[in-house]
Amino acid sequence: MKADVLSFRSNDESQPIRTAAWIVIVTTATIALSVNFACATPLAAVAALAGSHMKRHEGAWLVLTAWLANQLVGYYLLHYPRTWDSFAWGAAIGIASLLAALGARGAAQTTRSPVLSSLTAFLVAFLIYEGALFAATAVLPSSAAAFSLPVIARILGINACAAVGLAAIHWLAVRIGLQPRRFAEHVALSHG
Repeated sequence: MKADVLSFRSNDESQPIRTAAWIVIVTTATIALSVNFACATPLAAVAALAGSHMKRHEGAWLVLTAWLANQLVGYYLLHYPRTWDSFAWGAAIGIASLLAALGARGAAQTTRSPVLSSLTAFLVAFLIYEGALFAATAVLPSSAAAFSLPVIARILGINACAAVGLAAIHWLAVRIGLQPRRFAEHVALSHG
């Protein structure tokens, strides 16, 4: 298949380049969100996107890259404290993000409707992400206010808005051939 002059569509050999470009685009958005929201960076929304629209290993790379970008922004631009518990919370956020992507992947496969699939993936990713972070409070220092209803509602709102924005960016990426058209095209092919 010849490359389309007005898009990124071409043969399968260019897929790794398109995937890398997609990861850079989403990570750049994550950096902007990290600067604005610091500890409330919408990594659950990124995990939902990765889990519901990418091959498993590509989604994992996206989540890890976005998480690392968030940590770099936090420690080098926002001056997070460089203490054992701060680093441990960073690791917990990374683990929670990966678990959320795995959950989103499973949830996205429960329906054929793209909208319902994305919504289900987002809700599952958010619940797993927050649940994993709450579980981390069993071994890491935290305040009761960190998981209060107003805080969770704020983080849900930030993640929901980010999910809508990421969905719009994904829609555009699909239209120009940067991302595959349908989730089902790569779920069947992805085993790792």
